[in-house]
Amino acid sequence: MKRIVFFSHGLSANGIETFLVNVLKKIDRTKYDITVIIAIDEGVYCLHEKTVTDLGIRVIHAGDLDAVKKKFEYIKNVKRILSKERYDIAHSNMDLLNGVTLTIAKKCGIPVRICHAHNSKSQYDPIGRFANVKRLLQKIYSKTMKKLIVDSSTELLACSDVASEYFYDGRKSTLIYNGIDTDAFKNTNINKETYARNFAADGEKLIVSVGRLSAQKNPAFAIDIIAELAKIRTDFKYIWVGAGELENEVKNKAKQLGVSDKVVFTGVRMDVKEILSCCDCFIMPSLFEGLPFSLIEAQAAGLHCVVSDVVTREADVGLIEYFPLEKGAQKWAELIDKTLDRPKESADERLNLFDIKHTVKQLEEIYDR
Repeated sequence: MKRIVFFSHGLSANGIETFLVNVLKKIDRTKYDITVIIAIDEGVYCLHEKTVTDLGIRVIHAGDLDAVKKKFEYIKNVKRILSKERYDIAHSNMDLLNGVTLTIAKKCGIPVRICHAHNSKSQYDPIGRFANVKRLLQKIYSKTMKKLIVDSSTELLACSDVASEYFYDGRKSTLIYNGIDTDAFKNTNINKETYARNFAADGEKLIVSVGRLSAQKNPAFAIDIIAELAKIRTDFKYIWVGAGELENEVKNKAKQLGVSDKVVFTGVRMDVKEILSCCDCFIMPSLFEGLPFSLIEAQAAGLHCVVSDVVTREADVGLIEYFPLEKGAQKWAELIDKTLDRPKESADERLNLFDIKHTVKQLEEIYDR
């Protein structure tokens, strides 16, 4: 039995961590002894942690990364864990910090070290005083981490071509799509009209976004769109599923633009597939993406999707309309207005490439070499 250690920031509801949880649910646990090391302090609750431990998988809290001192403590803890136990495979899903985790894994003698790229750009975008200095430091950090990744990895994986290019600068990598349980999103076995009443009145259309309320997801622009759409029609509600550091700012903007009554902030939810099943349109005005997990889920649920044209074309399984952010909120609203009245459709056969069973099969072939 091979021993695998996975590295993850946490076990929450974001795309990368949900991907890992999906893999852990479907992987053949009779073949692998699995440990997950997360960058979370001991005693801090993680949304999917019980799901993972109930599978018989050990989860180790190595400490969070919020401060410089904490980062050094995390590195020390990871070194201690990997030195004490013998693993055959290290699979890291921690963005550019893969450079750190896999360097430690290499020094501790783990023979197979897998870097998994899930994003196409740094999520850190400094503003305010000394922003230029911070950008320079970020550039140095990115260059250093990418070199560590190349030097310490034996396998390079990516969720999309753009993620591969960002992480590996043209080096050969293996494409592993972010897999979902496609059948679960096609067939939720709920009364959709009844479920929709949790968010809207009878007859109202439902628009939805799923993701962290962060700069990457561009939620302030989403509120601008909703304000413009409210000038065209009033028979809708907009649901944002997720939480994040911009939550108060975005709520205040909705209030300032007079559309608070049109927007529902649900926070982190466990019933994403049920929410998607009762909605009419999915929007994603992101500034950048790797291969967005929620966009595949939305199409599996049959939703037409309006997304920014920076999103990778690999995510399209037949139900995406790409639209430039430069067109502005009014044009976005006009397109969404038309999209809301289109009937749901089934995604095309490309959706099969995103089925979690296919993803796990690809990963197990790598683990079993």
